[in-house]
Amino acid sequence: MNTTDAAGLHRAMFRAIEHRDFPGIRELFAPDAIHTSPDGEPVTGPEPVIAEVRSFVKAFPDLTIEIRHQHVPDPSRSIIEYTFSGTHSGPLEDIAPTGEPVAVVACSVLEADDGAIRRESDYYDTTAMLTQLGVMGR
Repeated sequence: MNTTDAAGLHRAMFRAIEHRDFPGIRELFAPDAIHTSPDGEPVTGPEPVIAEVRSFVKAFPDLTIEIRHQHVPDPSRSIIEYTFSGTHSGPLEDIAPTGEPVAVVACSVLEADDGAIRRESDYYDTTAMLTQLGVMGR
């Protein structure tokens, strides 16, 4: 797999997340990369991405990612539709563990240049996730 184009970098990012390979995540992102979570707040650099992933895998220690579809409009852009699944066994921000399983459909949009991730945005329905956790009405 080519990890210098967006398609390869995108798959490598998900593989690193699933394997909790934090140094690998760091290597994939450019030092000035922009990452935007579903909350809409952009952050700069790989360290905030790693902190977010650490928090998520702490909340869902059995986290898995299933890539459902990848669209590559050109070598510098990749869009992946995926499902992340896991059991809420650890704290998620201020939400105590519920023991509930989640399966959330999500989308990641990535731009790459010069063999590194330059911009990555994640989109998923946080209301659906919170409903599955039982902390919002069903």
